[in-house]
Amino acid sequence: MASASLLLGLAAVFTSMAVFPPLICGSLAMIFALLSKGYGKKMITQAKIGFACAVGSICLTVVMFFASFALILSEPDILIEFGKQYDATCESMYGQSSEDMFGYSFEDAMTDYADLLR
Repeated sequence: MASASLLLGLAAVFTSMAVFPPLICGSLAMIFALLSKGYGKKMITQAKIGFACAVGSICLTVVMFFASFALILSEPDILIEFGKQYDATCESMYGQSSEDMFGYSFEDAMTDYADLLR
């Protein structure tokens, strides 16, 4: 259990730039670290390191999520730029605009959302 906690804790650290993998791996690492303790009063070193890595990566992921949300709230024009990039990518990959494919332009949708945030 302690080895599994260490491996999952390190996996959570290495995937901390994604959203879901560090939350899943970190949660499992914390559970395995606590379960590795058994009836004893102390955790072995591997379990402590796995637990610490899991807590750190989960905290980092949550902070990055809220920071990106705060950035979008403070600068709604980022959404419009994202819409432009999506439309350009859609056109270059599929050879037709997103408005032809989906019935609306992603840039227009992001402009509407940005107007709601202003």
